[in-house]
Parts: sequence; C-alpha cells; structure tokens
Amino acid sequence: MSRDTELSVSQARNHFSDAVNRAAFGGEITYVTRGRGQKRAAAIVPAEFVDRYEAMLDSEDGRIALERLADLDAGRTKAVSADEAARTLGL
Repeated sequence: MSRDTELSVSQARNHFSDAVNRAAFGGEITYVTRGRGQKRAAAIVPAEFVDRYEAMLDSEDGRIALERLADLDAGRTKAVSADEAARTLGL
C-alpha cells in the first residue's frame, strides 16, 4: 500500500478524481481535513476497506444476536415488546 495523504476540503474538492484513483488503484487513503486545526473529518479509502469493515460489523452483529438468543433460551433475560421498550425509554 502506498503512503497516506492529507488534503484540506478545498484541496480534496480540486483533486477529488486523483484521490479516488489513488484509492482505487494504489490502495492509498486520503484524509480530508477541515477547520483551523486541520483535523481529519473524512477519508477517501479503497472500497474494499469499507466492504471488509461492513462484513466485520455484520459478523459482530450476528455474534451478539446469537448471544442474546442464548440468554433468552437460558432464561438469563426476558424479551419485551417494542411498545414496552418505547415506554421505558420515554419515546
């Protein structure tokens, strides 16, 4: 993978196509910065990074759901209706 780059919002706007190409073909991450301190606000990354991240989240969500179902089956917790949850949360 190549080096990472930081661009201000205006630089990123002016060089967006280049940043996308570097991500797609070179695996480069371009951080988009903003504000007086030029803090990182966003990133242009290879799409495969996002695909892998989403797959990881899906896997973790599935693991948590299975744990919760096991808790229900074992009687360690109880299910509540959506209406009851909304009332409890004051929604």
